[in-house]
This record gives sequence, C-alpha cells and structure tokens, in this order.
Amino acid sequence: MTKKSLVLSCRRILLTLAVLFTLLLLAGSAAVAIAVARLWPQLPALDRVLHYQPQQPLQVFTADGVPIAQFGEENREFVPIAQIPPLLQQAVIAVEDRRFLRHPGIDPIGIARAMLANLGGELREGGSTITQQVARNFFLNQDRTLERKLREALLALRIERELDKPRILELYLNQIDLGQRSHGFAAAARTYFGKPLQALTLAETAMLAGLPQNPAWANPVVNPERARTRQRQVLQRMERDGLISAAQRASAEAEVLVVRRPSQTEVQAGHLADMARRWAAARLGESVYAQGYRIYTTVTAAEQRAAHAALRQSLMAQERTRPWRGPEGQEDLPEGVEGSALDRIAAQALRDRRDDEDLRLAVVTTVRVDGLEARLADGRAVALGPIGLQRLHEAPPGTPALRRGAVIRLERLQREDGGTFWSLAQWPQAEGALVALDPVDGRVRALVGGFDHHRSALDRATAVWRPAGSALQPFIDSAALEHGVMPDSLISDAPLPEEGTTLTQAPAGEARVLTLRQAQLIDARHAAVQRLRHVGIDTTRDWLERFGFDRDRLPSDLTLASGQAGTTPMQLARAYSVLARDGGDPVAPNFVDRITDASGVVIYRPPALPPHDPGQRMVPARNAFLMGTLLKDHLLAGQAAPVLDRLQRPDLFARAGRSDQGDGWFAGYQQRLVTVTWIGRAATLAPDAGAFDPVALARQSWMDFMASALAGSAIAPAPPVPAGLQPVGEDWRYVEQAEEPAPSYIGALPPDSAVEIARIVHRRGREHPAVEVEGHAEDAPRRAVLPAPVPDLLLL
Repeated sequence: MTKKSLVLSCRRILLTLAVLFTLLLLAGSAAVAIAVARLWPQLPALDRVLHYQPQQPLQVFTADGVPIAQFGEENREFVPIAQIPPLLQQAVIAVEDRRFLRHPGIDPIGIARAMLANLGGELREGGSTITQQVARNFFLNQDRTLERKLREALLALRIERELDKPRILELYLNQIDLGQRSHGFAAAARTYFGKPLQALTLAETAMLAGLPQNPAWANPVVNPERARTRQRQVLQRMERDGLISAAQRASAEAEVLVVRRPSQTEVQAGHLADMARRWAAARLGESVYAQGYRIYTTVTAAEQRAAHAALRQSLMAQERTRPWRGPEGQEDLPEGVEGSALDRIAAQALRDRRDDEDLRLAVVTTVRVDGLEARLADGRAVALGPIGLQRLHEAPPGTPALRRGAVIRLERLQREDGGTFWSLAQWPQAEGALVALDPVDGRVRALVGGFDHHRSALDRATAVWRPAGSALQPFIDSAALEHGVMPDSLISDAPLPEEGTTLTQAPAGEARVLTLRQAQLIDARHAAVQRLRHVGIDTTRDWLERFGFDRDRLPSDLTLASGQAGTTPMQLARAYSVLARDGGDPVAPNFVDRITDASGVVIYRPPALPPHDPGQRMVPARNAFLMGTLLKDHLLAGQAAPVLDRLQRPDLFARAGRSDQGDGWFAGYQQRLVTVTWIGRAATLAPDAGAFDPVALARQSWMDFMASALAGSAIAPAPPVPAGLQPVGEDWRYVEQAEEPAPSYIGALPPDSAVEIARIVHRRGREHPAVEVEGHAEDAPRRAVLPAPVPDLLLL
C-alpha cells in the first residue's frame, strides 16, 4: 500500500469513527432527551425543600439546660445557616463539592466522569454535587442506577432555580445522615463530641466533614483509624484550597480527639426522661416525637448527678464484697495475632456490647501467672496485676477460668497512695432507687429509678411497689397520737395470743413495757401491734390515706403493723412531705418545669400552686411536730445516727426502715428537701451469699446525696412549738391529756415479774436535749431526743 493510499485509508477510518461518535452522541442525546421528557413530568413537587419542616426528636433536658435524652426516629437539631460556623461550611464544600458556588446544580465534569464509569447501568463512581445530594436525601432512594442519577440531576436543576446557595447548603448540613442515628452536623457534633457546633475544634470539624461520603466506614466510634484517615484527607483539601495553613493542619492532625461512647451522656436520668416523654405524648400526641419539642425537667444537673452517683456507688461498694462470677462471654482470638490486627479483632468482639460508665468492657489478650492484659472497646491496652485480680481467689468452685478471649468488665479504683489500678468488676445484683422532692411545691429535685437505665428501664422509683416495712411506722404512730397514745404512753411489747399473724418475734426474750418513744425507736414489733389494735385497723387505714397512701394496698389485718403495705419511693416521699409541711397536704410531684417548641417558644408551664392555707391541713400541726421529735430520736440513737455524725445538721429528720422481704429504706427531710432511698435484693442474689444490709446501703446513698444537695445551704431554724401541746415531764402531750396523773397504758398489763419500766433521765447541755433509756433489751437505744427544754427528772 502506497503512502497516499495509507493516508486516505486513515482519513476514512477517522471520518467513520467521527461519524459513529457523532451518531452515538446524537443517539445518546436523543435518549437523554427522551428520558428527560419522560421523567420530567414524574418529578415530585419541591414542597419538602421549599417549606422545609425537619423531623426533630423530642428532647429532654435538666432545668438548667443540660441534655438528658431524646426520643424519635431521627436524631436531628436544626441550625440556621447563619449559626453554622463558616469553617465547617468551607470544609464540607472543599471535600464534597469544590465547585458548589459556581455550578448550576450539576457539575458536568463530574457527571460525565460518572457516566463513563457506569455505562453498564450500575453506578460505581460518584460525582454528585451537594445540590444533587439534597435531591437524593429528600426525594430519592439510594439505588445506584443511571435512571436514579438522572432523576437526581433533574431535581438538582429545579432546586437551584428555586433556592439560593446558602439555603441549599443549610438543607444539606441539617439533613445529611452522619451515622449513629445522627442527621445533620449539629446532632453529629453532640453525638460524637458532646458539644454544640460553635465549640468544635478544627480537628473535630474535619472529622465530621469527612463523614458524608461514607458515615459507616469513617464512623469514629466504630472505626477510629478510618475516621483519622478521612480526617487527614479533609485537612489536606482544606489546606489545598487555602482555608487553613500548613501549621494549622499539622496541629489538627496531632490533636487527640475524645469521642463519646454511645452510652455516655452528660446526665444519667433515663427513668426520668421516660416519665417525661410518656407525659408529653399523652398530652401532645404521638407527633411529639418528630416536632422538636423540648421538655425541661425540674431536676438540676448537679443534683441529678449527685443522686445517680450516690446510689451507684453504694450498690458497687456492695458488689465489690461479693465473689466474682466469671466472664461475660468468650471470643475466639487466634494465637499469634498481635498488634493492630488484634486490636481490630478485639474491637469487633465488643461491638455488640457496651460500656456502662465506669464499668468498662474488655477482651483478655494475654494471661500470665502474675496478671493479664486486655483491650478496651476503644482499643487501649490495660494491664491487671495481683491486686486487680484479687477477686479471682474468692470465686466459688466452678467459676469459668480466665483465658485469652474472655470478655470481662473492669473498673478503675484508687489505691491508698492516691494512684489507680484496673480491677475486675461485675454488674451489681442488688437494685435501688432514689427520689428527692421539694416539699413546698412538689418539684422533683432528683430521681434515679435503678442502677442503670440501659440495663433495665423498669422504674423502681415510681412503678415498683415494695413493702414499706418499718418506714411506714411514723404514719401509723401519727394515727395513734390522735387516739390518745402520747410519746410517754406505756405500751406492752408482749405478743398477743390471738395475733394469728406471721410477725417476727421481738428481740427481747421476756415481755416488756416501753414508751411510744422507745418502742418506735427500736421498732418493737408487738408494741406496734398493740398500737394498731388500740386505734383500729380501719381507722388507721383511713388516717394513712391522708398521707397519700393507696387504701387498696394497705393490709386489712394486723400485718399492717409490720409495714406489709406496698409503696414506692415516690409515694413514700410524698407521705414524708406532709410532715415536712407541718401537716399540710401531700404535694403532687411535678417533674416538668416547662416545654418549648423547636424555635424555643414556651408552650407549657405547670400551673402555680395556690397559696398555702394554714387552716387546711391533712394532719394537725401538733401531730406533725411530735412526729418530728420521734424522727429526731432516730438521728441521735437509732439506725439514722450516722447521718447526724456525718452531716452535722440539726435541721434533719430521718429514719431507716426494713421489711420482712429484705427491702431497705431510708427516708427523711429538711425544710426544703424530702429524700427517700430504697435498696432491694435481686432475685438472683441468694440470701446466704454474703453480707447484705439493704438498710445500711440505703442510708449511705441518702447521706451521700443529702451531703451534696444541702452543701452550702443554711441550717433551718427549729420548728416552733404549735398550739395544743404542753410539756409533761420529759416529753410532750396534747393539752387535753396533760392533766392525766400518769402516762396512759396500751395493751394487757403483763405479770409484774415481766414488767420493766423505763427510767428516763433528762440530759442537759444539748441543742436538742436527750434522754437515756434503760431496762430493756440489748438493742434498746441509749439516747432519745426531745425538741425543747423539759423538767429535770421523771421516774416512772
């Protein structure tokens, strides 16, 4: 072939290719035009973006604005574009759509690249602009096909004709899915870093800006290494575009980020949050979960944290005295796998489990004679020495051994020298609850419904009814006061032959006679039955209703004397609030301070309480005063004595309570704070499985919380002596009984040989004068308190 013919042949080939390319281009254009003509009428209306009403969850806060929880399908916090930090806007544009401010909604270069890479029909390469992503997020699914891509492009063009760039970017930044159920960057900032957008550092901003491309792949909770890789890419692009300097990039790359764990919240109040959201849904309807309402509860962050810590620390202290029960699971960790590969396997093993605040999950990686090594869920390696493994020696026979791959729970404890060490830990088997109320207006100041809300959503503060035990005794004694039983009345503690109940026998081996003040202090069981019989069961039940107890839950037999009445910490707190209010009506607990809509406008506040009318009382003022003096005895000589020793507050009134079923109660009040704690034995906790004193645990929780809640508050003055009382001897009586020559006697008089009358000796020199009690069982109190000066000496 000659050179000329070769040239002509090449020209023909090129011409043919050009014609074919032109035909293909025309055919493609025609196909696109036909597709556009077909799809254009089918495009949805743009109302969702033109009149954007984002789904925003119901959020629950403390009274001082600290987040507690949120409820709804999507975790979103809408933030106007003017309030979104410019650096975050620039970072997202740099990494997602560099030409965003210049293109008309689609980027022809990016679209062409995507089409060439995906001629097979399945989309393998992106190229979507921010506007296209808005179209996809609002109107389309995630199908990776050319038809969906074309719909997306057409919608993007329409959106750009209707909305300006700032509004489009605002929609994108508030709607995009960023993992961990977080939609929008404001929600993601709180989810991953626990802070608002305005508080983000450059390093945190870059990590969030890297999430839209693939939030599952770059999730900093699940895949911290990938998240770091993506963060560095974002920082490099920001430097390339002149948004930050090289020094800023290097500083951000070196910054150690603290990513919040899923269970980590600022305030632990899950049971209270559940109460709030049910209350709101009942009044505002189920749509409350999508309209951005905010419920501000009555608790403050500081007091709720103190309550949660008080209960949790008591239960954990109890659990540390118990044998270790073995690992929570076993994972397969291949031998020979170490380093980053081991970290990945360990992280995967813990992925479906969760840490619980200071109880951290770990996988054992190395077992030695003198200790072990383990990996936490965040990848950190920790070591346990002999002191941290001490509980292994206490484990009962048959406990599974610790070996490589064991899933264990750890906590960090403090040594005597101030240092810390990792130790084996486990879930406590006991449970508890705490309720604190303001007795004046009924505001719930703290509520803890259990050890851990994630572990058990059952609210033991309001929904679990347990026997009140001796914590009910003050209210039975209040009824007795109204029927002639005064604090100095003598009561037989002899068992009744016709009792026919299962009441526990009193500690003393012989029959004895006690004053009411003595009997209630040592919880003398048969003396309690004598008082109940004297007043009458039905009459006593009527009286207990005045304190807010449910009549249907009050026994109609003598077991009422031992507290076999179902109650909750909340109900018991309401009852004690009557005494704190000097006999006023029991307050209705209120846990909602206000509700706002998504824009912050207050749409609800609880109605103001009517002014207190001293003439309207459920219990006479003199009755409440005498009950206060009886409670004071417990602080000086009863099981409540450690409270006074620690808190040093004479304005406290409190007592412990115990039921035959193993419930431990501690209840008490100050002028503006009523607190009740409950500790109970879990079903899995065997009665003989070691020391378990629920009353001591309840008392410790009560003391720890009250020490925090009352810190810095002035000591309230002693309540004035109300009308209708008169000092008689060492004690008080109602004036109508003050002229009686001797104390009244309740019960059948036992034989003289079994009678031991208390000798009461007045002690001077105390702010609250005390008396000594002698002549009965070893567990009898050595001191009892009186509220005001009384005559020097009385021998009965």
